Amino acid sequence: MLYSFGLKIYRKRWTVLAVWVVLLLIALPFAPRATDTLKPGGFSNDNLPSAQARAVFRDRLDLTPISYELIFRSDTHGAYEDEFTSDLQNALTRIGARPEVARVVTHLDDPARVSPDGRSVHVTIGLSLDLEDARDFLDTARPLIEPGRLGLIFTGGPPLYADISLSSERDVRRAEILAFPLSTVALLLVFGTIVAAFLPATVGGVGVVLALAAVALISRGVDMSVFVLNIVTLLGIGLGIDYSLFFTSRFREQIAAGDTVEEAVGRAQATAGAAILFSGVTSLIGLASLVAFEFMMLRSVGIGAVIVITAAILAALTLMPAVLGILGPRINAFRVMPSFLGGNDRDIWGRLSHWVMARPLTVAVPTILFLLLLAAPVRDIRLGTVDATILPTELESRRGFDILRDEFGLLNRTQIPVAYVFSEAEDTDPLSPGNLERLYAFGRALEGLNDVTRVRSIVNVAPDLDAGMYATLYKVPEAVTDVAVQTLLRDSIREGAVLFLVESDVEPFGPEASGLVSDIRAFDPGLDAALFVDGGSAEIKDVVDSLYGRFPIVAGIVIIATYVSLLVLFRSVVLPIKAILLNVMSILASYGALVFVFQQGHFSGLLGFEPMGVIEATTPILLFSIIFGLSMDYEIFLLARVSESYKRSRDNTAAVAEGLKRSGRIITGAASILIVVALSFMVADVVLVKAIGLGLAIAIFVDVTIVRSLLAPSIMRLLGPLNWWIPRWLDRILPRIDIAP
Repeated sequence: MLYSFGLKIYRKRWTVLAVWVVLLLIALPFAPRATDTLKPGGFSNDNLPSAQARAVFRDRLDLTPISYELIFRSDTHGAYEDEFTSDLQNALTRIGARPEVARVVTHLDDPARVSPDGRSVHVTIGLSLDLEDARDFLDTARPLIEPGRLGLIFTGGPPLYADISLSSERDVRRAEILAFPLSTVALLLVFGTIVAAFLPATVGGVGVVLALAAVALISRGVDMSVFVLNIVTLLGIGLGIDYSLFFTSRFREQIAAGDTVEEAVGRAQATAGAAILFSGVTSLIGLASLVAFEFMMLRSVGIGAVIVITAAILAALTLMPAVLGILGPRINAFRVMPSFLGGNDRDIWGRLSHWVMARPLTVAVPTILFLLLLAAPVRDIRLGTVDATILPTELESRRGFDILRDEFGLLNRTQIPVAYVFSEAEDTDPLSPGNLERLYAFGRALEGLNDVTRVRSIVNVAPDLDAGMYATLYKVPEAVTDVAVQTLLRDSIREGAVLFLVESDVEPFGPEASGLVSDIRAFDPGLDAALFVDGGSAEIKDVVDSLYGRFPIVAGIVIIATYVSLLVLFRSVVLPIKAILLNVMSILASYGALVFVFQQGHFSGLLGFEPMGVIEATTPILLFSIIFGLSMDYEIFLLARVSESYKRSRDNTAAVAEGLKRSGRIITGAASILIVVALSFMVADVVLVKAIGLGLAIAIFVDVTIVRSLLAPSIMRLLGPLNWWIPRWLDRILPRIDIAP
């Protein structure tokens, strides 16, 4: 079927080329606008308990989660001197009058907002806006704040997310600038001729342009994360070039064997084309699974990946054969250097294959042990969510984050806000004696939890006060003279709702903080009240629970679908199991490297980032989806060659050796290109992008150098004829889609 399709493409080659030129011309105006409607973040969703709690804090306690955080500093005056306070109040007058601003909190409201040296203050500007609108409001807000003689650093959620968007866009451009020329050099090393090198890079670039244009259009109606740009570029360049490389290599091989151009196109379509189609399907299966997660970042990356892989497949199976049909033997024109590994490359891979075949157990056992060693750091993985540390330190928003953390100590400890909400049908006055008694009991229960260092609320003012004393104190709230208690009465209670702030010295991203959130949520306030827990620790717990509650199911579906597709293609019950297990080993090795580098911080100075202390929770899932498909690509191209040889000789050992010999060079070349593309993302400013690039590069390197070259052939040698076993009844009912021998 694919052979006939290839012949049709050849005969309509000029028409096919014209269609692609028209598509490219249509896409070109839209592709550069892909960033216009993409959104920052996407690492949470509104269905999480912490997100629902956030809505309660906003609606019942008038506490808005979105704010600008400002740091004012004077080198000559203290925070309480008239010159400082006068300049500060002047700076905040205009912004405080805006309807978008819900509150302004300074050190005059909270003395803890003064730095230890007394010359810096932390100001919060609470906004009655969502994150996207707050980010857009930045351009209006900043000119309204005139610090005068004070220094000003602007940070907080909206500025940080704005910088993430800008940095991600710059990262994509920087990666593209590096990836395309380096990939072309790699292709030149593989093929040795200018035409053969530039053609796959050109076809891959066409796929990226079409995919970016599609993302630009889709993102106008569907929320999509800015990180989709990085993945679309990475996969588009890498897979687009890889697929075109496989097709070009097979076409050149057929031309060298004496086929006519038409026969070579048809033959390449029936062999390399079939392998591209099935490897593309496995990649689509893995990455389409991301759509099943209720997180904008993963869902949009899944959508973008499906678009770019589909574009890469279509370009490889239609545009590439059409152009090759036009070029014919001129594909070998303008030789500038010998092919990579020269004319003896098959002899090298042949010697390796025979060496492995002669000692399969000796090769398999230490290789497996080495892969397990690479994966060992996974045991210590700590899953969390991103914060400002993924940004470069020279950005103002990141500098402000560091100051709040290092000088004010705001981000070094865990703070968990808890809303105690009374039922509308009951007494909803928080200061009534009965309600104060219940609140007092809850406050004492919070203080008794493990790792809690302090609870701030209207019933946790002093340890020597009991419920009756609080009832007396608050009988006439206006008569309270203590400034701290006045602040609590003003800021932490509303009709029917009371705020408790639970503080702890445990690390906010750690398992202890997650356990503390669980302990708070386990408290039963009774039928006429409810608890709502928010904060970074609660959100991290909810994100991880949501992601990894669904991940095993999604991974299982991906594995089953991949198994079935390989079962149909290679008509073996055993080979798909072997392929899946080897892919899992490559993925675990990649996870181990991520933990070793980005969580534990090894080589952080060399790679230019601050260790995160955690692995961002979506990263392992994202890498699983990408690596599973890409590793399966190389497995399919190896097995396709082995299968061709086995159908001719029916000799398993000889077929495995021949398959490795014939596919080794091209798989290594394809993998080297994808590694180059992945490593180009190591120059990114956003640490999360660095992590994905390095994790992918390591997984591909391990897969090609260790798994595909040593472990896969040694296991196939040990399995012998069992590799090709399939029950007759199953063989009869499966659709027959053979790669032409």
